[in-house]
Amino acid sequence: MAIPTYNQELDTLVSTAIDTYTKDPINALTDSGEKFLKGAASMGRLFVVNDAESVRHPVMYGHGENSSLYIGDDIDGTPAVNNLSATAKEILTHSIFHLQAGTRNINFPQSQPPGNLIDYVSSVVRANMMHILNEEEILFVQGRPGAATGNQTARDPFTTDTNYSEGFPMSLLALMTSSTTPHWSADGNATNESFAAIKTADVAKWTPDFFQATTGTAYATIIGDLQKAVLETSYSEVERPTHVYMTLKGFEKFLEKHRDLGALPDPVNANLGKEGAVTFAGITVDWSRYLINDVKWDLIDAEGTTASAPVLGINWNSLRLNTVRAGGVGSDSIGFIRQVGDMQVHPLLTNVFKRIEWKRQWSVDNGRRSFFTIYGNLD
Repeated sequence: MAIPTYNQELDTLVSTAIDTYTKDPINALTDSGEKFLKGAASMGRLFVVNDAESVRHPVMYGHGENSSLYIGDDIDGTPAVNNLSATAKEILTHSIFHLQAGTRNINFPQSQPPGNLIDYVSSVVRANMMHILNEEEILFVQGRPGAATGNQTARDPFTTDTNYSEGFPMSLLALMTSSTTPHWSADGNATNESFAAIKTADVAKWTPDFFQATTGTAYATIIGDLQKAVLETSYSEVERPTHVYMTLKGFEKFLEKHRDLGALPDPVNANLGKEGAVTFAGITVDWSRYLINDVKWDLIDAEGTTASAPVLGINWNSLRLNTVRAGGVGSDSIGFIRQVGDMQVHPLLTNVFKRIEWKRQWSVDNGRRSFFTIYGNLD
């Protein structure tokens, strides 16, 4: 048997580093603000799927006809309560989430710096991976690339949806408001709009719930409002909200109200929230730096005119992130990053680059009625 050799050519090192990180992307998550990606990872909702045009999930929205009631020895066969029918009733449909792709170049100088080339290449690839994941967080939470400024954008997941945008994955605003009433747009409602190819008017469990804050100013009633929302959107151990996300200011106000409920001095409540998320009513309450006050979260006015702070209930038993199996250097790799060709040279620069590509899409596989929005929270 021949002695194996190790190739330290740049292309080989880059391919190996990409293969390593793409098989375990969770370890590339940073503290930059990936609260939703971390939520998906911690709840086991990061899935690797086969490459296809779309991800489809069955949605049960009915039960057929109602039961008929009768006595067992009635010879004329006439039920006391008769719901028997010769007409078949559909009880199942499919939600469809179109897979979207992204790409970027990972650049290197053609003359490598002195030192440990393996560590250098690994650091460059890791930095790119961290940036990709941070971009994905912003795309989901804000619906657009870039820093946390400007308006939130609804990006629906399927091509026939009203707010579908080519190339963009589903956004949080679309998940919580598309094909619903109330709505931040006067012409958007449960009858005319679809979300994932389903109209809420046709499938009742396809709409999230909405609760107007009892008193929006300074989150004065946030404890009671949140408790009510959690209870009313809990249908079973699986179909119930698992996390609540809000702005940083909203989270600070929530902690203030939460501490006020405890008897002082109380060392538990005194340190509440200082290390991040807290538990309330059986759910995890957290904040995201990418959630900001925005007119799109103003569901009181038909057109959305007042910047409002969102309080969002998410069911991580239903929400999932699908990444496409793309292969890698190893034959048994199931990483989601695909390398497009070998190392290439910029024709007019002293740089070389490796082109990578990935596909992903968020989806909902157990309905949306266990999601909720508390609106009217005006800072």
